[in-house]
Amino acid sequence: MGRLYITESECRFSYELDYLNTGLPGLGLIYEPKIIQENTIVRQRTEFFDFLPPIQFLVPPKGDKNFQRQLILNYLSKKGIRPRPGIDTDWEILKVAGHGAIGHLDVFENDDKALEWYSKPSKNELFELTHDIGFSLKEFLTWFDDDAESLINIIGPTPSVGGAIPKLLLSIADSGWDNRIGLPTKLGAQGITDVVVKFEQSNHYPGIIELEALALDIHKEAGFEVPRYWTSCINGLPVIAVDRFDRDQYHNPVFTESLYSVLASGDRDVTHHYSYSYDKIGQAIDKSPIDLVANRMLAKEHLFKRLILSFLTGNGDLHLENLSIIKTQDTFAFTPVYDPTPMRAYPIHNMLSVMPFGNYGELISGQSHPTGLQQAIKNLASHLRIKKAVTKKIVSDSLNVTADYIERLNALATLPDENKNNLSKTLASLRNEVAAITF
Repeated sequence: MGRLYITESECRFSYELDYLNTGLPGLGLIYEPKIIQENTIVRQRTEFFDFLPPIQFLVPPKGDKNFQRQLILNYLSKKGIRPRPGIDTDWEILKVAGHGAIGHLDVFENDDKALEWYSKPSKNELFELTHDIGFSLKEFLTWFDDDAESLINIIGPTPSVGGAIPKLLLSIADSGWDNRIGLPTKLGAQGITDVVVKFEQSNHYPGIIELEALALDIHKEAGFEVPRYWTSCINGLPVIAVDRFDRDQYHNPVFTESLYSVLASGDRDVTHHYSYSYDKIGQAIDKSPIDLVANRMLAKEHLFKRLILSFLTGNGDLHLENLSIIKTQDTFAFTPVYDPTPMRAYPIHNMLSVMPFGNYGELISGQSHPTGLQQAIKNLASHLRIKKAVTKKIVSDSLNVTADYIERLNALATLPDENKNNLSKTLASLRNEVAAITF
């Protein structure tokens, strides 16, 4: 595709001339080849972005509690690679894990590494999960580097490294979960489905696997496209395997980019996955000179409905990384729903919304009180230019599909009673307020 250059102050990228004629996707929506052409993309490095945003998101976030990052750093350390903190560390991580990840981009140290990667046939072997056999770090990182040595088990009674919701990219049989897992696939694999496998950390988030499964079911019932999923246990540890929609039936990568990456590419003020508002997302959809989606009104209705359903299910974590754009049949649209987990079940995440909407909580000039929830919802719909009749239907449909949600929530086997009770009380009050909106 092109060449990446990092200087002391800048990140630079240039497309290969031959690639410009292929018609294939580029780095991201904002950096389309037909727009950039033979020019070089130049972006100043900041504390938030050493690389261009679509590449930065291939690097697991900094922090000693990120499972994926610590997994790779442990691997590098065992090989005697201990880079300096900062860009040197992130580059070493990219060299190992910058290909085969979520999305359509692959990053390699050089052309030889790329040719070696693409020339190797896909491995279709699935490993039976038993109490005696786990996936080793060697087996997992062989996906990235054939020189990996046998190190530690990453699947055992508990994950070997702490962190928020540990995840791994793995594969299972096309027929579904049968207690066998394998490495992610490449082009040519048969009978295999790529999945994101998430592991429950019962000490911090007990019951979270069941919660995510319930939320996915609710969204499917609400009419959203939702990937297949399977829940199970690996050596006593609850897991959920979610079908990857960023791969087609032939295991080719599909263009997928988070809204965080899209917006950060075009707006230097976007520095976090929550440093925007839902209103501004609508403005970006409407006013961007680049078509972020094929049908702008449907996209805004999708966004509005996602937010209303997040209120009614207890997911206050609908941020820019949990909203992505996918290209299918030359059409850009929002991806299927992913990560809709009701995080308000856990006190540390008990907030209505991680991003602003409709001036909620703001004291507007001329008002005697801050903007309440009902008015904020109507404001957001107005800012998104959604017709009142459509707004009313979205709210009504969302209330209907979640009518028995609290009952289903309380029926979960692994979510502690304290979490159930707190979330149920919160949602009961919130439902009443949403149901009382007049249009």
